[in-house]
Amino acid sequence: MCYNDINYIKLFFERERKMKDSISIFRELCSKFENTVRVKYSLDDTQKAFSQFSNKKENKKFKKDIEVIRNIRNLLSHVDCKIEGKAAIEINENIIEKFKEIISFLENPPLVTSRYITEMFVVDLEEKLEKLIKVMNEKKISHVPVLDKDKKLIGVFSENTIFSKLSEDEIIEIGKEYKVKDYEKYIKLENHSSEYFDFVKRNEELASAQNLFNKSIKKDKKLVMLFVTRNGKKNEEILGILTPWDLI
Repeated sequence: MCYNDINYIKLFFERERKMKDSISIFRELCSKFENTVRVKYSLDDTQKAFSQFSNKKENKKFKKDIEVIRNIRNLLSHVDCKIEGKAAIEINENIIEKFKEIISFLENPPLVTSRYITEMFVVDLEEKLEKLIKVMNEKKISHVPVLDKDKKLIGVFSENTIFSKLSEDEIIEIGKEYKVKDYEKYIKLENHSSEYFDFVKRNEELASAQNLFNKSIKKDKKLVMLFVTRNGKKNEEILGILTPWDLI
């Protein structure tokens, strides 16, 4: 037997070992993935982990990848992928790495803090109304949080604020002397007629915030803004905001 023959045999067995290893690693990842999905989404025995994962909106970016992985899993589970007792396929390293990425995403999902806006345009009750409306018009801002000295929320000034006062007073004036406090009654969260606001804690999963906007209609009102606080409580300092646009 010549040197080339020996070298070929070594390469052959090394290749076969890698094929077996890649399949073993893939199967381990499949088991880990399914267990993680079942726990995360509280699935029962009748619900399939791969399908449930694919159907979640927050997992949309992985939908095609997980479909490929599921097809490979099915092939290995239902078809004998051996020729003369030896592995006939090898799982590509790219697939292994993508699968690990998906599992990591499940175990360490992005939080609200990864997308929320911290550099907010906010005002207090002493803000001149004329100046506020000018800034809102120039910067195309529809909602402005009104905070107290402790950065806690008093209310939200919006276009609807003016309409609400107009519907009640019939005639309104916006002179240089008018301030936000003159509209305090109408900026209260509960006094917005067609929209509402909610609170989330800073370490909440981003998907939970997305779900709040997806189910945003409440008593004919639409959710337009989430306020981020330490524990998701109304009486806490406002750390940032989230709008539907921030989640696109």
